[in-house]
Order: sequence, then C-alpha cells, then structure tokens
Amino acid sequence: MRVEQKILKALTRAQKVLVTMHVHPDPDAIGSALAMTLFLKAAGKDVRLYNEDPCPKWLAFMPRVALARQVTGREKFVPDVVVILDSGDYERIGKVKQLIPSEACVINIDHHVTNEMFGCLNLVKTKYSSTSEILYELLKRGKCSFTRDIAILLYLGILTDTGSFGFDCTTSHTHAVISHLLEFNIPVGELYRQVYETMPKEDLNVFFSTMNRLKLECDGRAACLEMTKKDTAGFSNGFDIRDKIFGFLRAVKGLDVIVIVTEADHGRVRINMRSRGKLDVARIAGRFNGGGHKKASGCYIDGTMTQARARILAAIRKVL
Repeated sequence: MRVEQKILKALTRAQKVLVTMHVHPDPDAIGSALAMTLFLKAAGKDVRLYNEDPCPKWLAFMPRVALARQVTGREKFVPDVVVILDSGDYERIGKVKQLIPSEACVINIDHHVTNEMFGCLNLVKTKYSSTSEILYELLKRGKCSFTRDIAILLYLGILTDTGSFGFDCTTSHTHAVISHLLEFNIPVGELYRQVYETMPKEDLNVFFSTMNRLKLECDGRAACLEMTKKDTAGFSNGFDIRDKIFGFLRAVKGLDVIVIVTEADHGRVRINMRSRGKLDVARIAGRFNGGGHKKASGCYIDGTMTQARARILAAIRKVL
C-alpha cells in the first residue's frame, strides 16, 4: 500500500486530529496546514490547528487564518492522529510537541531535502516545489471537494515557495496543479500584491539604512547582512523584512549566496541563507543542525552575532 493510501486510511479512522507546522511559519506552512484543516473539517473530524507562533500579520489576509491558534500549554485536546506539515524535523514544531501523546500516529508531510523522516507515516517528496504541491495530490487522491479557500491557500504556498514560479523547483507538474487551482477564480493579481507589495512607505528609510551595512565576502561572491533586535524592531510588523532583503539582493548579478544574520533570544543567532547558484546551503545549514532546501535554508548558532557570522562565513568559504 502506498504511503498516500496509508495516510488517508489513518485520517479516515481518526477521531481527533492535530494539525501543525514549523515555527516562524511562511505561506507554504500556513497554507498547507489550513488546507488540511479545512479538508478534515469537511470530513467531519474533530480537528485543531495549533502552532507555537501566531500567524504573521502580513499573512492575515489568507482565508480562514483564524483557525490557526497559538499553543498556550493549557490545551486539553488529545489527538489520536497528528499531521505535521512543512517541517524538516520534529523539533521545529516547538511547543506543540507537548500536545502530542506518545501513542499518536504522526504523519509527516514535507518537501525539504533535510527531512529526518520522523513520522509514523512519511510523505516526503523533495523534488516537489512545496508542501502545498504535495498536499494537493494527497487531497485529490482523498476525493477532496476543492473550495475556493483551499485553492487559494495551496496557490499561495506554491507561489511563494517557487519565487513566483521563478525557482528551479518549478516543474510542469507545478504548473499543472496551478492550472487546476486557477479554475476556482483565484484573484491572482491581488494575492501577488498582498504577498510582494507590502512594504510600508514609512519603513523605506530604515530599510535602506539597514542595507547600507551590507558587506560583500568571499571575494564578492557572498553578501552578508547583520540585524540586531533593535534593527528588526524598527520595522513594521506588516511584512517579512528578510524576504524583502532576499528579493532585493537576488537581482544583484555575481552573488552566489546571501546570508542574513539576525540576533535572536537566549544567546542565539538566527542564520538565513539563499543560494543563487549551485551552492547547496542546506548542507551548510546541516552542519549547524539546521536545514531546508538546497537554495533556501537556515539554522541557529549559539554565541554572539560576530561569532555566528564568522562561523557561517567560514563554512561558506570552504564550499566556495
């Protein structure tokens, strides 16, 4: 029996289902989690969607986003099946782990090349553009009655994880899925504006002053930007500043990798990397217990920003 059939069988038998995703969720994580939740609700299941972090304000426009709840630790919900979406490892779901009983069937649906196959059932397709693209196939196999909301949620996940269909992960299958989703009268232009044209005018000065600190490393092949807590606090909460920086720097010819080093909590530093060439940043992130995709990955490094920056650039230099 194929894993898709096993997953659908487990969901059919389930009475209570917990749906979750990785911390700091992006549109693919939230879109796929909400789509799965709506599918299960339509099937009459008692389903809850919990996550460690609240939905980012810049994604508040997504359909049925109110279904995503931030875990408090006081929940009494005891699931017999847990669906984890878009998370390369079990630890990335954060505090939601405390809601999962040891006897629960954990279903792992993901597309990251660094996925640790932590589930009882693992539907991991690393050649797919996004978790949303994988989930589309699963829902179709499960005879899902696709609605406009589900179509929009999956579309947004695929749109963003393919970089508006400009990344190498975009395939003919990706476009075939999008072709079907577009039959549900998706407002393509409006969704694009909601995702990519969200920088408030009042943040322009802060954005450019931050960009002025950008440094080229590794003989000009790597761009590295450090951001303190004060820097990130200077921006509005209505958009993803890292995504805007990556989008801006992708237009710069000659860069192989872009690195953003951000001050986090508890003496930790967050590292986000994007590759513009053949450099596999997932392998680099893996050296620091991180992961992701070959061209988009991240990790955390203990220590100061200076120390973290030196360690990640040293790892990049070895590869370049």
